[in-house]
Amino acid sequence: MTNQNLERDCARFGFSLTKKARDLVSKLSKSDKAKIVNTITKAIGILSTDGPFAYIVWLEYKGSLNPTADDLEEMVAQKVHQKSFELLKYENFIKNVDDYDYKRLKAIFVGEDKTAGICKDIYQMFFVKSILEKMLTYALYKAKSLQVDEQPAAESDIAEGAME
Repeated sequence: MTNQNLERDCARFGFSLTKKARDLVSKLSKSDKAKIVNTITKAIGILSTDGPFAYIVWLEYKGSLNPTADDLEEMVAQKVHQKSFELLKYENFIKNVDDYDYKRLKAIFVGEDKTAGICKDIYQMFFVKSILEKMLTYALYKAKSLQVDEQPAAESDIAEGAME
């Protein structure tokens, strides 16, 4: 690790993840916000309960490698996958990889790639899991604080509509 403040880095990447997810829609509705929060919450749950291998497999299952343009959950899963890769690369857990090809993260975890494998050492695997959980937790809190762009209808407008 080259950086002195890992907590700050996790927060920065987590907030960036939420910003990228928010930028996927032009006007954020309650439904869109719920999808963003739900996807991040599920990612935390899978990572916490089942570990980094299941986390990557779940992200791929959710369509993170090739998201559909109109499926917000798949596009958010892609952003989660990308930011996970970027954080690990930034913290020098991923070495000997010059590009930011997040699609190789599963191979890098296992060691099928030209890297030694992040998760071959059990202690490092738990440390990486902890870092990713921290990043996702910051992303979740930021996602919950997103402001919905829709303006609720005034009560007088609702009453007028009911009378007509």
